[in-house]
Amino acid sequence: MPEHVHDCIIIGAGPAGLSAAVYLGRFLRDTVVIDSDSGRSTYPQRNENYLGFPRGVKVQQLRALGRRQAERFKVRFVQGAVNSATREHDCFTLRGDCGEWRARTLILANGVTDIWPSFPGVERYIGRSLFWCITCDGFRTRGKRVLLIGADDEAAVTAVQFLRFTQQLTFVQTGAAVGASIAPEQLETMRAHGITVLEGAIERVNGARGQVRSVVAGGETIEADLIFSLLGSVPNTQLAAQLGVLLDKSGYIQIDSEQRTNVARLYAAGDISGPYAHQVSSAVHEGAMAAQTANYELYEDFQREPAEAAD
Repeated sequence: MPEHVHDCIIIGAGPAGLSAAVYLGRFLRDTVVIDSDSGRSTYPQRNENYLGFPRGVKVQQLRALGRRQAERFKVRFVQGAVNSATREHDCFTLRGDCGEWRARTLILANGVTDIWPSFPGVERYIGRSLFWCITCDGFRTRGKRVLLIGADDEAAVTAVQFLRFTQQLTFVQTGAAVGASIAPEQLETMRAHGITVLEGAIERVNGARGQVRSVVAGGETIEADLIFSLLGSVPNTQLAAQLGVLLDKSGYIQIDSEQRTNVARLYAAGDISGPYAHQVSSAVHEGAMAAQTANYELYEDFQREPAEAAD
């Protein structure tokens, strides 16, 4: 067992984890961020709705800036994955190819895994002409030819919301999500509003340098400028499950208004939690709240409100 016990370990270096790291560093807490260098904050797209960047900011650049900011306050960064987590004697122990680490508090900010359509070279298009979020990137579809891929009613509802931006929509109903289906009335709503509906898998995407030109699906070739995957995502809650953290009905971590989970001194922030929209702005807020809560609960009794110190 490593002898040193850190004040806090943060898993994940996206906007939520980095926000928490900056706050904890400024509280002079001994903080380590463990990150596997994957997930949404590593995609190459430009974020255009985060306040303070009039021309937008590349997500990778925002990630790099956040890390530099946290490092300024002596936060340590470790690259690697955490595969197991235990808690005993008020201490969390984490193990993986990152090594073995111990901390008095733990913030889970390791996000989600997006479900992408399966076609050759899909990774070349992610964040360039293949997106997943109407709130983040619907604006960029104005007047363009857009191919939407979905498997359930939620995807069908999102599809008609794209009519706010463009009338040139094709929806491909895929069976990628096991057990998913779309109600006949939802399919009819799309068709009634001019959305072409096809059924089948994406067989091939034609394009260059990450820019889609056409898509072959259901035996047809569809001209397209952009693709949106509406297949959803899966929260990365494996470690949470090992630690006995409660999840909501959609599989996201349950938190209170100050980012606490049901496990003492364990907090969650960002896309891995359920109550807030999956946006950079909400992730930054959640990370800041988790850090402030962790910092408060690391105080000695004499530093707390009298009623709480007595509990």
